Amino acid sequence: MFDNNVYSQMFSLKYMKDVPKDYDVSRIQYTFDFIYLVLKRNTHIDSAVKSVATEYGLSESYLMNYLVENKYILSKDNMDAFFKQLNDYSTKALKKILKKHGLKTSGKREKIEKRIFENNLLRREYHLSSKSKVFYSNKKRRIKIYDEYLSENYYFNEFNDFYMDNYRKKEAKIPVEFIKLHINKSIEDENHTNYIINNHIMAKHYNMKENYTKMLDCVLKIFCININPIWKINQLKEHTGLLFDTYDCLIFLKHKLGKNRIINNFYLIWDSFDFNTIIVHKFEAYWVLKDILNIKDYNKLNNKLNEHFYRNEDLKIKRITQKTLFDF
Repeated sequence: MFDNNVYSQMFSLKYMKDVPKDYDVSRIQYTFDFIYLVLKRNTHIDSAVKSVATEYGLSESYLMNYLVENKYILSKDNMDAFFKQLNDYSTKALKKILKKHGLKTSGKREKIEKRIFENNLLRREYHLSSKSKVFYSNKKRRIKIYDEYLSENYYFNEFNDFYMDNYRKKEAKIPVEFIKLHINKSIEDENHTNYIINNHIMAKHYNMKENYTKMLDCVLKIFCININPIWKINQLKEHTGLLFDTYDCLIFLKHKLGKNRIINNFYLIWDSFDFNTIIVHKFEAYWVLKDILNIKDYNKLNNKLNEHFYRNEDLKIKRITQKTLFDF
């Protein structure tokens, strides 16, 4: 019913275009994932570092250094003892270790020792710090909400900012309020595609929660704006008309809620748009909706919409220059 491939784009409130590289890679996320593997899955620290570094496209040495420097993991041996251990090695021997691991061998001994230390080439034993356990406990709720409902379509950095301002709300309200921000932004920008997709994401969310009344409102909003695409007047010839997902969802909801419920809600949703520009009138949209609920052929419905509305130049000019006379 929900085609994830069609709706797999990422949305940003902050960046309309040119989202910075790795904007969706968050230290909070990969630190959480690392601690989860070690704490809950009993994964060895080296294996957890490798797994998380691979998933997020990081170098293992960068991730290890980050975790050590921020005291998420601690060495069982203190740093002084480690550098004392290096005294047993000649500079030549240390360079051989670096070369074996494909690392630079240039520089004074001090730099060579630091490189050995940062890359953990003498295999010090690490353990999770108490800081890691506190971090995991504090971040668990926000990561859970993001991973469960939002990760496919929204950037974590923006969700994290939103969460910090809204963490006192009930868990069920947080993803809904966050998606609403994106819906409101698409209305403000008069962005037809983003409005459709974000309402689709909301409908999917309510379907997961088995809240079919709320799901119906989202699906009808998609239906109304796609039938009467007021923000796409200059691209009507390219307008695809009724989306198959919408068709599919309405038939699904007919079995859950009944035809009459859908039709009654349709009138309320249509009127909530306060359409000033009319390409397809409400009574015409109503007949399309009835045809869908009677399981009329999807392709025939779209062909009829294209022929009578979206590719009809005379009607287009007439409709966009007058107020609705037939709306009821």
